[in-house]
Amino acid sequence: MRSVAGAGGITDRGRDVTRAHIGLDLDAPAPDFAAMAASFGIESTGPISDPAKLGPVLQRAFATVRDQRVPVLVDVVTQHR
Repeated sequence: MRSVAGAGGITDRGRDVTRAHIGLDLDAPAPDFAAMAASFGIESTGPISDPAKLGPVLQRAFATVRDQRVPVLVDVVTQHR
């Protein structure tokens, strides 16, 4: 029997391979990583879904990291695959 997820994978445990995605997909609902970071006191922005807005947001984030020496999280929405 071939293991789907390596040693100790789903098939090794006798589970249905068609249900392997359960608990792994983060899309329903999509998590708001910026809000989670902010809840820990980390400067954050997003979610950014418009590619045209990403450049200016990254420039501000880099400037904040450089000038204030603090971490910044930029939440970027990408295509789900």
